[in-house]
Amino acid sequence: MLPPVLLDIAAALIGAGVLISVINNRIGSVSIGLGSATMGVVLLSNVPQGWEMVALGFFGIAVLAGLWMISVGFKQAGDNS
Repeated sequence: MLPPVLLDIAAALIGAGVLISVINNRIGSVSIGLGSATMGVVLLSNVPQGWEMVALGFFGIAVLAGLWMISVGFKQAGDNS
């Protein structure tokens, strides 16, 4: 089980990403993605017995969406068009 303080960090990353995206959408996307992936991993580490499949589907999507946002942010950073 991962420490619950990581959820606070994830919330701060998501909130900062929303604010930063007004100025720089690349950094905002990466920050929101990091927060989403962190949140999904922390919640997957603390699942009640019998809910593993439901949690994997629900929180797994949060992890995948976070990783996708990070990759989009880094792809845009290398795109100079």
